[in-house]
Amino acid sequence: MATYNLKFNKDDSVVRHIVVGLLADLNSKLSFWRQISNDERVVVDVPFFYAVSGDENFLKDSFLFSNVNGTGCDPDGEFADGNYDKVPRGIVNLTSFAVDPGKLVNKRNLGKYAMMNEDGLMEGYVAEFEMIPCVIGVDIEILVSSQLDLFKVTEAIVKKMYKANFYHIDAGHLEEGTYRISSEYQMPDDYTQERPVEYSFDDKANHKITFSLDINSFIPSFDFEEDTYRKFTMTVYENGICGNYGDPNSFIEPDFIPNIYYDNYYPAKWESNGQAWIKVEEGKDCTDPNVLAFLGGLVSSNSQIKKVSRRRKQSNRMFNIGNTETLIGNPIEKDRTMLGDNYTVEGSEYPFGGKIDE
Repeated sequence: MATYNLKFNKDDSVVRHIVVGLLADLNSKLSFWRQISNDERVVVDVPFFYAVSGDENFLKDSFLFSNVNGTGCDPDGEFADGNYDKVPRGIVNLTSFAVDPGKLVNKRNLGKYAMMNEDGLMEGYVAEFEMIPCVIGVDIEILVSSQLDLFKVTEAIVKKMYKANFYHIDAGHLEEGTYRISSEYQMPDDYTQERPVEYSFDDKANHKITFSLDINSFIPSFDFEEDTYRKFTMTVYENGICGNYGDPNSFIEPDFIPNIYYDNYYPAKWESNGQAWIKVEEGKDCTDPNVLAFLGGLVSSNSQIKKVSRRRKQSNRMFNIGNTETLIGNPIEKDRTMLGDNYTVEGSEYPFGGKIDE
């Protein structure tokens, strides 16, 4: 199985994707320099995690165990038993969620989404959708080990992330539809710096930088075209076939004998030339007495239930609009006409199709 078609329960949570996208964006941007010797200088990355508890003690899944529970069950004298909290580290905690009705857009816009078909391949579709604007509030706490690191991290935030930042996420479920969403946030102007002065027995003496962010994003509400299931019945007689397929192509093999088909769903007569079924007459089905007399004796009958998709596939055609004189004959600059009249529209098929005049 390929990695792109794995399905998880967390896939269709848009808010989770927005928070994960924020963590990834913060992880990729915030770092500072540390001089560790006279001629050696290293970059210190500040990793960000989501607060699964309610406080600063993030329960990280990756622990350094050196006892029988460790890798290979071999004790290692380099590390003490137990878990280690990373310092510096950032902790993101979701605090609020609100819909911003002032930014609502028309729900009759067409949007693109991708869905995995029955063959395990991704296909593009279009549907009407409404982008519901939302504001997600988060509190961020960055823990460092010294007051000097407190200054360096604050300066790195201002240098690298002030003021506007944006990122994209892919959300949705493979069986319903996946889509891309843009999100943006602005770094604040004020940062609270906490440095411990008095200590108690159980204090970790962490220096902290705290601030809040508002993430502006959208929750798309697609009007997905639902797939339906229909029962198809094919009855074979000596001289013809009766069924309710509508179009027998892709249902009945074109070299099937007999090669005459009467459809009861959309009354019509079809004939096969050995390569495809072709409609030759409309308005006749198997309830017509003349048709019943022609069909002859019953040979076999079978039924099957199949899924019928009403989804609108995404078109691969691109359109270019321009002045006719600039598109035909490639005239020199002085002979080109000014834009404003004589427009033409050309379409081209992906990936390598030729141009088609519309």
